[in-house]
Amino acid sequence: MTASVRIRRARPADVSAVLDLLGQLGYTPEQEWVRTWVSTVSPDDRCWVAETGSAVVGLAHVHRVPFLTESAYRARLTALVVDEAERSRGVGALLLEAAEQAAREMGATELELSTSHRRHGAHRFYERHGYTQSARHYRKTVAP
Repeated sequence: MTASVRIRRARPADVSAVLDLLGQLGYTPEQEWVRTWVSTVSPDDRCWVAETGSAVVGLAHVHRVPFLTESAYRARLTALVVDEAERSRGVGALLLEAAEQAAREMGATELELSTSHRRHGAHRFYERHGYTQSARHYRKTVAP
């Protein structure tokens, strides 16, 4: 299957497909927010899509973050999703490879990510690709 998959930078015409993919994970971001990040040409962001034929079947978004404690950049994989009908066919691995390459090109020393405790398949996927669980992740809502 992976031979027929093309990984490319996302573009504004992909926003609807990106929203559909994020919806498969239970997320409902605002369309204009997604359009902004898909369209951004920034040294700190890369948004990739996987395409089979003319259909977008996956996406990955990477953001570079400075870590003052390390005098270095890390990259954060903020989203990686493959269409339910295309999972377990190598598309996710291709997107992860593109994300890792983007992290290197952005000068990051590591690529990190978070995944829900309930996404056991995702945990196995990342572990198969060399990712380890190295810390706890906490968060708190600070916006009104």
